[in-house]
Order: sequence, then C-alpha cells, then structure tokens
Amino acid sequence: MNQWTDQAKAKLRSYPALRGKVVQAKDAVFQVKLAAAAARNAPIVVEDEFGIKLLVPPFMRGSARSLVQRHSDRAAFKLMATLLRPGDVVYDVGANIGLYSVHAARQVGPKGRVFAFEAVPTTADRLDETLALNHTREVTVVRAAVSDTSGTISMNVFADPEASGWNSLGTHAMHTYDGKAIRPDHTVEVTAETLDAFSEREGIDSIAFCKVDVEGFERHVFSGAASLLSEGRIGVLTFEISEDPLVGEGGVASEVFEALTRHDYKVMRHDEATDTVVGPIDPREEEKRLNDESLRPYVANYFAARDPRVLR
Repeated sequence: MNQWTDQAKAKLRSYPALRGKVVQAKDAVFQVKLAAAAARNAPIVVEDEFGIKLLVPPFMRGSARSLVQRHSDRAAFKLMATLLRPGDVVYDVGANIGLYSVHAARQVGPKGRVFAFEAVPTTADRLDETLALNHTREVTVVRAAVSDTSGTISMNVFADPEASGWNSLGTHAMHTYDGKAIRPDHTVEVTAETLDAFSEREGIDSIAFCKVDVEGFERHVFSGAASLLSEGRIGVLTFEISEDPLVGEGGVASEVFEALTRHDYKVMRHDEATDTVVGPIDPREEEKRLNDESLRPYVANYFAARDPRVLR
C-alpha cells in the first residue's frame, strides 16, 4: 500500500499546477497544526512540498513555513529526479537536517547509497530524526566536516538553533532577513574528511550527484576532491555562492568556480527569474556580475558537470 501511495504522490508532484494546489492545502493544514502545537508548546510533524516529513520543534516555529515551501530547492530536486538512477551513489555535503538526503534516497532506491555529511552533533541528531521519520534506510550519516585536509577541525556554531544552517568553519557574521547581524558564539571540535580519502576508504568509484552546502568553504571541499574531479568521477555537483560566508572565508567567487573549471567542469547558474539553467559561466565575469548585484548580500545557486547538456 505504501508503494502505491508513494507512486501516486510522486506522479502528482510532477504536475506543477496540481503541485501548487497540494502545497496550498499542505500550508493550510500546517497552519492549523502550528496553532495547535503552540497552545501546548510541543513539536509537530509536517510534510513539505516534496513529500518529506519534518519534525518542527517549538524553537523553529518562526521559520517553519520556509521548510514546507522551499522555492530555492526546486531546481536541484527536479534535476535529481531526472538524473539519478537506482543504484547510484550520492554525497550530501553539509546535510543539515537531511532534506536532500531523503530526496536522493528515494531516487537511488535500496540498491543505491547516500552519504550525508554533517559535523555539528546537535544538527546531526536532527538529521537522524528526519531519516527516521521518512523511513529512509539508504542514507549513511557521516558525522564529520568535509574540507581539504583530514584530521580534527573547529566548527563555529550559532547559539540560535534556527541558525544551524549557518554553522561553518568561519567566524563571520551572518545577516537575518530583518538585517540583524549575528555571529557564532562557540566552537566544537569535529572530525574532518576529504572526499578523496573518504571515497578511497569506502571503495566508491563514482558519485552521480554531489550537493555541497558548507557556508563559504566550498572551494576547500573541491580541493579535497581533486582526484575525484580530475578523473571526472563526480557526475553533477550543486552548490551555493553566498556573499556573507564567502567574505568570511576570505575568498572570492571566481576561486570557487575555478576549483571546478580547472578539472574541465562547466559551471551553470540557476536563474530564478526564468527558472532556467544558464551558462556555462566564465568565472571572472560571473564574479563581476555578483559584485554588481543591487540586492545584497547576494546568493546564487550553481550546477557543474563536464557535459553541461545533462543540466538543461
């Protein structure tokens, strides 16, 4: 019965107009649940527009709607559904609470493997909750940071649990939607991995899809995957360029792009206005375009592959 239900949900989500109605209905149910939970100060379970169940604790009520309606993830989730095949391997680097991991696991099936890298212990605990809620058994949680060296590294953590997505190797300030600047207030020592060393140890020859969300330290991840990238063993990568974290890391956007283009990967930008993938971009020209943005701090999402035709 669950298999038929899952298939019906997947079919429904493939039609944008119908999916919009479903999202509206889920939002209405979500608001009722939220009001009821607020009255008793209890966590609630909601289901997002992709059919992923999430545990929303009391401290996340203020931003809970953004978990249900996730416009910024739609392009990547659509691409994953198109590209991934049963048996594929996926890396979710900076997995946070596991939304990409659950979606990837549904595409690769029981014969596939998904590795979710999450270094901060409290966030990794929430990742485990998401996997359990969605009965996701194809995901292996790796409680480690991913960087350009292996060993031990200091992770900077925000006191506010709602800012857990900004935990990183940097000490820079991040700006909330109302313009308030906040900084991490403590550190935790965590294990660090490189994707090259991890893949060799696990006997992984190729990765179909690799999502990287490490708050400005993307080029460190790519440097630690130099062998995988030089041999073209990662099919598609997706990552974000965000101004505040990038400034905190001390780098510039072109350095992130060039960490991929030097290995013959073509980088494409997701254009939110047209919901299309444009490019390949030139690293220097794209950096200039970002710096000329009127809306600051800027944020943009990118895909990379050796053959950009798979991204269109």
